[in-house]
Amino acid sequence: MIETEITITINRKSDIEQVEQKIINSKIQSPVFIRKYAHSYQIDFTSDYEQWELDTAILGAFPDYEYVTNLGGGRKEIRVQVSRYQSPYSTDGWGRQIETPLNETKYLVKKSDKRFEEFSSTIRVLFGDEEQHYYVNTVPGLNKANDEQGVLLLNNFKTKNKDSEIFGDKLYRSEWDAFHSAYYKMQNVINADFVLYLEKKKKETTAIQKVPRKIIRDFIAACNSFDEDAIIKNLHETMSFEKLKNFRSTVRTDGIIAFKEYLTSADQQLCGKNFKIRTSWNFALPVVTIGVKYFPSASEQGAVQQQKYDRIQFRLQDDRINRIIIEG
Repeated sequence: MIETEITITINRKSDIEQVEQKIINSKIQSPVFIRKYAHSYQIDFTSDYEQWELDTAILGAFPDYEYVTNLGGGRKEIRVQVSRYQSPYSTDGWGRQIETPLNETKYLVKKSDKRFEEFSSTIRVLFGDEEQHYYVNTVPGLNKANDEQGVLLLNNFKTKNKDSEIFGDKLYRSEWDAFHSAYYKMQNVINADFVLYLEKKKKETTAIQKVPRKIIRDFIAACNSFDEDAIIKNLHETMSFEKLKNFRSTVRTDGIIAFKEYLTSADQQLCGKNFKIRTSWNFALPVVTIGVKYFPSASEQGAVQQQKYDRIQFRLQDDRINRIIIEG
């Protein structure tokens, strides 16, 4: 047997007699507890039936009011509040655990201007700079047990399609209620799509970064082996080179010829250092920045061998390097 715990909160104390009479007329087959507070009454009882007709009976006593499950953004007086709860461990008459136990609250509020219920069934979602569209699809429904009319939610959020399978969770009282329920139900679908989006972006990023990474790795390897031909092969004819120390320029060359002269000078600090590229690469194409680590030569390091770290910025043009800035 599935037991439903029903709680009715009456926020106008003058309404207690009307609601109490509706409960009496419903012939509830269990004790009904009524608690009085300073500004409200609370009624509690348990039933082996959801007692949906009681909602309709209470609504009949307040013709200018309606039930909503979402109060929206505006402030409204809640005249009556009806909550139903079924334990998630409840079982049906065959001893099977029920799949969708009730846990809902509806509010009796003054009827709103119908413009309040106007909304678009299309929900826009941003994945980065890409806009995705999801849809709320509904069809009219009927509860054959009590002839209650309402709205059924379709289990399709990706296309506008009224021929999709019914979600089958409940009969909603209005399009508004179905819309807000759909918004939360579609979160799993959207999150799964976002994972696919991230995977796609990762593949696209890997493809975009593949050539710049190879150019820079080849350049660093050529510097480590002091292979001048391999170094020049990666350079654009208009390339420039600059060495910074404490944010001040200590070396500056423009053009390949001037750069070659720097490489053969006694002051060059780019080749033969056995640079190790650190794992963190920063891409802001056409600019790529890497970190390198190395041990200075014996003449540079002094008595203590201490690893050093430099930052190298490359600017690419036509799959070649046209600017190098070393900060260290």
